[in-house]
Amino acid sequence: MEKPYFGGAREIEDEIEPDHVPWDGIARLRADLSDLSDDSLIGLVRGGNTDAFAELFERYRRPALRLAGYYSNSVDGHDIVAESFAQVYDLLRRGKGPQTSFRAYVFTSIRHEAGRRAKMRKRIMPTDDVETVDRPVLFGNGAIDRFERELVRDAFASLPQRWQTVLWHLDVDGRKPREVAPLMGLKANSVSALAYRARDGLRKAYLEQHVTTTDRSLPVVCRNVRRDLVDFVRDSATQRVVTLIDSHLDACASCNDVHLELKELNVHLGAVAA
Repeated sequence: MEKPYFGGAREIEDEIEPDHVPWDGIARLRADLSDLSDDSLIGLVRGGNTDAFAELFERYRRPALRLAGYYSNSVDGHDIVAESFAQVYDLLRRGKGPQTSFRAYVFTSIRHEAGRRAKMRKRIMPTDDVETVDRPVLFGNGAIDRFERELVRDAFASLPQRWQTVLWHLDVDGRKPREVAPLMGLKANSVSALAYRARDGLRKAYLEQHVTTTDRSLPVVCRNVRRDLVDFVRDSATQRVVTLIDSHLDACASCNDVHLELKELNVHLGAVAA
């Protein structure tokens, strides 16, 4: 199959089957592609519109390259992104692939493609060292992969300086609260309380790194909901916000996908502070 060229822009074709349009109103077919949601663009791609996929490619090209760069060198990263997008495009044209959550689907494809290439490279490694050949090769070095570590680093940098300081002394340097207390002008119990709030703040900031709230293609109501999704998942939102989000998630598959992703991440947050 010839891979599509993801560039340029043409007017949306006049003839698109209504079954492939996941929103109401045929008049919206002529709307600017950049104003459409990911789910709407997916529907257009399934109907044969290559420009819709070009818009999705441009929308997520940079974060995709960033992710691929953590798994490989910069040159190989471009190949991984191109191959991953081409695979997803092929699936969509055959009626398969993602129904929603295009970003998550592409990122998963990138991880798989990077892993496949890493395994291919490991198959050919000239050496006379038996131990080198025989030892297990763990993709991601058996720890949180570099991409996730970068998110943790960004989350840490977003914290107030006082929170960063207490976390650094306790969780990085391994000091005891009684040792840190004189440095911060606090009692040992106050240091422990501050550390508790700081760790909770770090976990919240980490989750926020996974939520896009500035995507102009999202409806305003979705952007507002996603700004409160972390508090919702962490059970720290007000009852009014909980009620509004519950109602929205029942009607919005895209936001519900983000919600489910955050819930899964929240379950595994025990290692984030460390």
